[in-house]
Amino acid sequence: MYIEEGLLKEIRELMDDEGLYSMYKRAFEEHRKYFETTNYIVLNVYRFNDHGPVHVLLTTRRALELLRLVNEAGIKTTAEKLGKPTRWSKFIVAFSALFHDLGNMVHRVDHYQFSVLLAEPIIERLAREFDAEDPLLLKALTLNSIYTHDEHVPCTTIEGSLVTIADGCDMEAGRSRLVHKKDKVDIHAVSALAIERVEIREGDGEEPIMIEIWMKHPAGVFQVDEILTKKVKSSLLSGRVKLRIHTMGEILEKTV
Repeated sequence: MYIEEGLLKEIRELMDDEGLYSMYKRAFEEHRKYFETTNYIVLNVYRFNDHGPVHVLLTTRRALELLRLVNEAGIKTTAEKLGKPTRWSKFIVAFSALFHDLGNMVHRVDHYQFSVLLAEPIIERLAREFDAEDPLLLKALTLNSIYTHDEHVPCTTIEGSLVTIADGCDMEAGRSRLVHKKDKVDIHAVSALAIERVEIREGDGEEPIMIEIWMKHPAGVFQVDEILTKKVKSSLLSGRVKLRIHTMGEILEKTV
């Protein structure tokens, strides 16, 4: 459904910054073995879904889509509140999304902590290349966004919130985290195949973010509640995200 080339093209357009995109693409290619190894372990040891190159690119694309929406809604990012340009926020969400799942190579439990440990030297180098005048703050904010991408860790920055929500959107059929044994038919199995498409759109008023979800079976709501809803609630944007769910000819809307 998703291919690397197409996702990279979309990321480039959303970044609208050739220098930053060049750094991002280079980092993606240089660390491809990290993403492939993470995916191998997640698929073969934990029996989870895709956590490899496509997942990190898709999370990056969605995080940048969300960043554009909060910018248009006049919501200041944490970097902006600290007097930094929007370009900083693009760096933070892009590279934290790229490296957020590396820790699965070590262990699924507390993987977000291991992700920070593995990503730290990489982010250190990239931050110094991107902004030699204040790289430590940039590094700190990026590592923060990696650490808080898990719903068990409350977000403390807008950038981290965007990555968390973007990560939670990756639940389409065949991609969901809640895939259980293939030979067992239960709510997990049915729900994992129920969601057909997830799209991020502009909302309105107090809910500037709209996430539309199309599913072929109401059981997909289980995926939404167990993955996306929990992540939104752990973010600083809780209460400003509307979910619009299309299922069986009906539309369900709720604010999370």
